[in-house]
Amino acid sequence: MTGHLTSSRPKALIAWSSGKDSAFALHEIRRAGEFDVVGALTTVTETFDRVSIHGVRQEILLAQLDAAGLPPRIVPIPYPCPNEIYEARMGEAVAGAVRQGVTHIIFGDLYLADIRAYREQKLKGTGVTPVFPLWERPTLPLAQAIDRKRHGGVSFDR
Repeated sequence: MTGHLTSSRPKALIAWSSGKDSAFALHEIRRAGEFDVVGALTTVTETFDRVSIHGVRQEILLAQLDAAGLPPRIVPIPYPCPNEIYEARMGEAVAGAVRQGVTHIIFGDLYLADIRAYREQKLKGTGVTPVFPLWERPTLPLAQAIDRKRHGGVSFDR
């Protein structure tokens, strides 16, 4: 029966930066149970073998994803990376995900409206809907919730 429940939920990828916001977005999405998160989409700079946004080494990235039970979907990009190359490679990754039944990508964005608008615009017409579970959450309570979770403290259901 569990397999049936998993297959009935929309398939999603999480945009994994290797940071706390993507980790907490994953936690919130899993807690809600609305999506079947089938992998983590991460850009890695080929020259350095590091996550593009935070500079985390690829072996640490892979350890994070293994601990989270997420198959990696690594998008290699050059350094420096012109925007047209970034967009082309991300477009290929999204198209490949759509062919595998992915309908949503989850982002850990909080407040940057221009970044959210960019993501929405780039996904428009692809068959993928962006999801922002942390959008406009007040940062102090969010940080406190992350800290409680990190220390095995109280539930997030307040």
